[in-house]
Amino acid sequence: MTLADQRLLLELDAGNGDRAARRLYRAYGGELYGFALRRLGDRELAEEVVQDVFTSMWRRAGDYDHQRGTLRTWLYGITRNAIVDAERRRARRPPALVFEPAEEQASEDPIELALTRWQMELAFERLTPEHREAIRLTYVEGHKLWEVAELLGLPLGTVKSRVHYAMHALRLACEELEVLP
Repeated sequence: MTLADQRLLLELDAGNGDRAARRLYRAYGGELYGFALRRLGDRELAEEVVQDVFTSMWRRAGDYDHQRGTLRTWLYGITRNAIVDAERRRARRPPALVFEPAEEQASEDPIELALTRWQMELAFERLTPEHREAIRLTYVEGHKLWEVAELLGLPLGTVKSRVHYAMHALRLACEELEVLP
């Protein structure tokens, strides 16, 4: 590790990190991004990983031990772990919902249809994770309520309630975003 890197890490550890973090990012951000992008094949996810790496570095600057390796090696280790975490998140993430417009809207302007789809996705994101899951499993994946109850390990009544309140919350979110007529 260079003396400059050591000083920058000391600044981070002491809480004077803005300047130090910017300099470390300029020095290592590009190559870490390239590493993450090659492993993940997804630009946005690679950007998230690099952001996570530098956040982690900032919080854990005091953990770095120059006797165990260079700063670059330490950062690559953090990056490798962040990539594994990102791959796990990606594997667990439910498939993106695709909101298709009703048939009577099929002749509308493509820009208007894209805007409506985007607004529906925004409305869906406003729901709690439990409500999103209830809608996804019943309406998108087409499971019966009893199947959803088994999948989630919940009583049937709880699933029925969740679906009901999820649809109510989705309607309200759509009204707030003026998606519905």
